[in-house]
Amino acid sequence: MDAAISEDVAPLIKDSIRREIILLESKINLAESEIKQFEDKYHLASSEFLKKFEKGDLGDSQDYFEWWGLIKGLKKLEERLKKSARG
Repeated sequence: MDAAISEDVAPLIKDSIRREIILLESKINLAESEIKQFEDKYHLASSEFLKKFEKGDLGDSQDYFEWWGLIKGLKKLEERLKKSARG
């Protein structure tokens, strides 16, 4: 179902989408920075960390759960950014 958007509403929608994109990019940058700190601390790439963590080879450190959550959250943020940018 296509909905017609009046000319006076279109700029508001575009502005909202731009703000959403800026917010998502900011959250992505923050998550990437925090992930990089874990990679540096443990001298391990996130892709390698995920394999080991999800196999149960690393233990139950709070850091590992936080790192895992950041990686998963980053993927969701990137997906939302792609959808917003298409919109």
